[in-house]
Amino acid sequence: MISNRILDIFYPPRCVICETVISAEKGHVCENCRGKLSYVEEPRCYKCGKEIESPDEEYCSDCSEKERSYVCGFPVFNYVSPISDSIMRLKYGGRQESAKFFAEEIFIKYGRQFKELGIDIIVPVPVHRKKYITRGYNQAELIAAELGRLMGLPVDPGLIIRVHDTKPQKKLDNLMRENNLKSAFKPGIINIEKKDIRNKNVEDLKILLVDDIYTTGATIEACTRVCRFMGINEVYFTSVAIGTGQ
Repeated sequence: MISNRILDIFYPPRCVICETVISAEKGHVCENCRGKLSYVEEPRCYKCGKEIESPDEEYCSDCSEKERSYVCGFPVFNYVSPISDSIMRLKYGGRQESAKFFAEEIFIKYGRQFKELGIDIIVPVPVHRKKYITRGYNQAELIAAELGRLMGLPVDPGLIIRVHDTKPQKKLDNLMRENNLKSAFKPGIINIEKKDIRNKNVEDLKILLVDDIYTTGATIEACTRVCRFMGINEVYFTSVAIGTGQ
């Protein structure tokens, strides 16, 4: 078995933000880039968790105007450069090692809250089979798997199935995004071996959806509605990043 030290010589770890070579002891991000990350700060929307301008407001403009079936959200970063560039490299550039960094950041920021909420199952937002074959992985599933390991919680990538290969959301306006995702997902099968969860009633399960980016919320809303259709009442979400529009 090749030691990690030897692997680091031939495949040195790189900063997930600027991609410069760093020592393994530095973690995933170099010191220079760490200071450039834009974390979501208070005041935040009580529903989606997005930054809002005034502490006197409870909700962002999107959540004030749209129905949200999930309980609330826990995004980590604002979707701005350089974190947006790093997410794109994970999503389209094969930089799968970034998923570990993103999961660790979610865990550091919200792990305690997830424990207090009593989350039972972590569920990645699915991609269509065609995209999975082309890309070779689902970035949300990679993040969810690592988060599940850190939290000691089961991850069920089959609970929600994507049945339609929809158009890229970034090319659509808000209404088109919602219409684009209608009937895009369907219920899968709850496949959890953990005894204390298996013995729970479906309506008592608490689900944490995981995605890379939350923009208008159309994808998370569509997935939440599938969970609600299955009888699951409490659905939360976490995302690596969230859009910054009010």
